[in-house]
Amino acid sequence: MPAITAVVDGHVHIHACYDLDRFFDSAHHNLSSSVLSGRSASETEFFLLFTECEGDDFFGALRALASSKAGSLPAPKNWTLHLTEEEGSLTAISGTRRLQLIAGRQVACKEGLEVLLLATTQRFKDRRSIREVLAEARQLNLPHVIPWGAGKWFFKRAKLLSQLLKDHQAPMFFLGDEGGRPGFWPYPSHFREGAGLGVRDLPGTDPLPFPHDVDKVGKMGFRIPVDFDPRRPAISIVRSLGNREMRIDRFARLEPPLRFVQNQVAMQLRKRQSA
Repeated sequence: MPAITAVVDGHVHIHACYDLDRFFDSAHHNLSSSVLSGRSASETEFFLLFTECEGDDFFGALRALASSKAGSLPAPKNWTLHLTEEEGSLTAISGTRRLQLIAGRQVACKEGLEVLLLATTQRFKDRRSIREVLAEARQLNLPHVIPWGAGKWFFKRAKLLSQLLKDHQAPMFFLGDEGGRPGFWPYPSHFREGAGLGVRDLPGTDPLPFPHDVDKVGKMGFRIPVDFDPRRPAISIVRSLGNREMRIDRFARLEPPLRFVQNQVAMQLRKRQSA
């Protein structure tokens, strides 16, 4: 298997308001801009790690398209979807452009924190204890991430997170910086705390359910060496993530302050309307 550099967005959602062609175009364009200088196309692969909420299954809809079955999504015009030898991965191709799509889930825990469970098609229930979710992820040997969120790492949750960092150190346990963090918001101290305990940062964009946010996909993420098997891209990336000796090299283009405020207000209005 060839050794390549994987350029990865570690926190990806597709929302119903997104145009699939624009989603894939944005992801490829943004990830391409984070390729290290001197790396050729044959030495690089682009990955999108899906982190779908309890009621969503856009990865399943994409898989249906790849299988030439009727699904809930219209097929993209400029991209084709291809099955791999894994249930939890697909490859999207447009000409010479290629994206590796890896299934995964996001669990909203009762304490107000979230856990991302990567490289899995298994479903998980929301509103459970975060300790229970982390223990399940560890038992399943899945990469699992507690992502940053505006206001979520303060007060009681900040103390809980510090305790979790001490109690759940494992090669597959990560924190995750997030593309919605604005430029004026300093790098949260829990990342430094985690680094001191061997818990690494696995960043991703976490695009929101607004049409304009589709352009954000791929703007935050990480680079990591991978022994890449195109038949099994999910296994390829998981093996590297589980190796603590592998260097994770983060990249980030943070949210402009005005867009951050607009998105936060829009999300609060959306939550009230749902309630």
